[in-house]
Amino acid sequence: MLTRLFALLLLPVAAFAQTGNAIVKGSILDPARASVPGARIGLTNTGTNTTISNRSSPNGDYFFGNIAPGRYLLGVEAAGFKRWSGALTLTVGESAVVDIALEVGDVATTVRVEDVAPVVTLGSSEIADTKDALRIRQLPLNGRDITTLFNLTPGVEGGGNPRVNGLKVGAVEMLLDGVSLVDRFGGGVGRVRPGLDTVEEFRIETTGSSAKFSRPATITLVTKSGTNSFHGSAFETLRNNAAGLRARQRQ
Repeated sequence: MLTRLFALLLLPVAAFAQTGNAIVKGSILDPARASVPGARIGLTNTGTNTTISNRSSPNGDYFFGNIAPGRYLLGVEAAGFKRWSGALTLTVGESAVVDIALEVGDVATTVRVEDVAPVVTLGSSEIADTKDALRIRQLPLNGRDITTLFNLTPGVEGGGNPRVNGLKVGAVEMLLDGVSLVDRFGGGVGRVRPGLDTVEEFRIETTGSSAKFSRPATITLVTKSGTNSFHGSAFETLRNNAAGLRARQRQ
């Protein structure tokens, strides 16, 4: 009974201890830049067609937290205004601020924005570099070890034993979907490392990392999630004395 009680107490922690996901927030405004309370807001993942909904606060603010990286469609509806729709791409750990100015008109009319440019975030001072799935797949990589790509971020060296801006090994937090990968004995990445094809994106914060992390620099990796279409990859390596090393990857 005691074991079961302990397991139940851990469930809420596992459910909410997600890091590496993005945040979308902002304000809904009218043409006079006054707030629009009670506007209906929907955020749709274009890969899965799943939608989460919210309403703007009395001050016109809205917030979506713990959003997986990917391509999204943001829609806003309010009585007396044209419907607003915009596409945006969220990266790992991003805090996107999107302020939306509605136009007066019929809600049946839609104002579309192809690519929303989030407002520059002023609430934090971190310096970060993000590598998405396309760059992870296309950048030269010896041994197909994801940690080799860490060295492509300015100020980072050491690969699986990263040192950031002169800090010693062990001063970098490394997380995979919120779970620490740091080897507690050596300070580098653990011996069991994520496969290259499982990583969707990773973000390296070299300066100003949030106080929610336990170390002054942070590497956050996010694994791939499913979509409504089938996809996969295969990798082949040929090594011989005549032609040297040749590798091919198919998507």
